[in-house]
Amino acid sequence: MSVQLVTIGHILNETIIFADGARKGPVLGSPAAYSSVVTARLGISTGIVTKVGSDAPSNLLQPLKDAGVDFGGIYFGDSTTTNELVYAPNGNKKLRYLKQASPITHKDIPISYHQAQAFYICPLNYEVSLETVSEIARLGNLMATDLGGYGGVHVNQKTYIQNKMSPSKMKELISFFDIVKASDEDCKMLFSDENLTEEESAKRLIDWGADIGIITMGSKGSLVFTQKSRHHIPSIKGRVIDVTGGGDSYMGGFLTEFIRTGDIYKSAIFASAVALCVIEETGGVRASRMPGEAEARERIPRGLEPELV
Repeated sequence: MSVQLVTIGHILNETIIFADGARKGPVLGSPAAYSSVVTARLGISTGIVTKVGSDAPSNLLQPLKDAGVDFGGIYFGDSTTTNELVYAPNGNKKLRYLKQASPITHKDIPISYHQAQAFYICPLNYEVSLETVSEIARLGNLMATDLGGYGGVHVNQKTYIQNKMSPSKMKELISFFDIVKASDEDCKMLFSDENLTEEESAKRLIDWGADIGIITMGSKGSLVFTQKSRHHIPSIKGRVIDVTGGGDSYMGGFLTEFIRTGDIYKSAIFASAVALCVIEETGGVRASRMPGEAEARERIPRGLEPELV
């Protein structure tokens, strides 16, 4: 089967440190890892473009294999991006990068992936450059991104200032994408000089060129804006254990349903259900942590509808 969706970004050899000092790991992490395993488990044929070194634990890639993710875009080099994900008592998180793999370029994308229906570019720390994005966009596929790795919460805070994009560069970046997602935490960093509200941030994504702008807000749900409509998607209540990967899983769910139906709001509601299934468990990226399609649909409350903003 040909690949329908390609995720692009570094995977993580990650240790999670919770607010009470408990540690979990090393485990597989990163937006690219979470979203690719989610989409594969939901039945979308998925490939990943990433880089991993000989320093990685021998079983680090096993969750990708268990989910059936295609390995044609995995390149083996000297280093694996390695980090500690540290949670504060208020729920905020900080990434401590210990190692970082080399950048990903358009030449790293296998020819066999060029006909995929969608590319989801979700870097951790600027490893997919603006130039690379522009090259990928020329293929003419559906383009989606998570801005967390372009100045949001995923980036290395030690190099944030030197790598931070100017408003004109950020606008140029966003203009290449059909679907742009950021978390409310990302927006505080991306638009720190303006102190935008979540609604203003969603509008900014649309004003700067995205067809669909998504702001995820944790327990407050998500905002999904287009040029013609603005909606709030309520969160689905459940027993939350570990929010790590919640936003990444949301996007995996959204892209899965959008590829299948083209319906923005059905996709957002399905995405909320997928994210809930994931955050009700812990342990990094595991195929068994991610729901199948039927399991996710069962979590959607009857009558749940988008709310006009």
